[in-house]
Amino acid sequence: QGMATFEAMTGVSARVGGVHRGLGTHNAIASLGDGVYFEILARDPAQPNPERIWMGMGDPLDTPRLQCWARAPNSPDLRGTVAAARSQGYDPGEPKRFERKTPSGAELRWTLAFNHYSDLPGKGIVPFLIEWESGSPAATAPTGCELVSLRAECPPEALPEVGAQLSSVGVDPAALGLIPGPENRLIATLHTPKGLVEF
Repeated sequence: QGMATFEAMTGVSARVGGVHRGLGTHNAIASLGDGVYFEILARDPAQPNPERIWMGMGDPLDTPRLQCWARAPNSPDLRGTVAAARSQGYDPGEPKRFERKTPSGAELRWTLAFNHYSDLPGKGIVPFLIEWESGSPAATAPTGCELVSLRAECPPEALPEVGAQLSSVGVDPAALGLIPGPENRLIATLHTPKGLVEF
């Protein structure tokens, strides 16, 4: 459903990626240009009872939605970013190494720091951290879409906490365009073969 929705909205067909073993999901990928990619995540029917379910995918979604995002660290390595965030009172999670093979047989290796399980930090506004040891899948993902902007909204009473968490992992809340809104949400604007599209 996620792949079909993405193609219907953008005119670009995402490519099947792989499985996140032990976390209950599998994915598909489309490039957004400049090393950025759009990841379509869904429950993996081959993992009905995984050890844990991440990225808020434990409860069925009525419709596809922009759930969360990832960013590469600014410091020399991901562990340095995690240490800096912890010193500011936010724990992005213990770095964990992952690897998988693509359908073509290429091996991908990366490290993640995340606390994104059933409760997403900032309800998805605060990113998890990623550091690629192999090439990013963006390099070989289907093209045709470009990221125009990513912005966020959250209720006024949540702005201080969400802003502090963003800052701790090196994201300037103003640069992200974090503004007051009725609920926590991310909005990505893409330039696509079908024009400008918002997720």
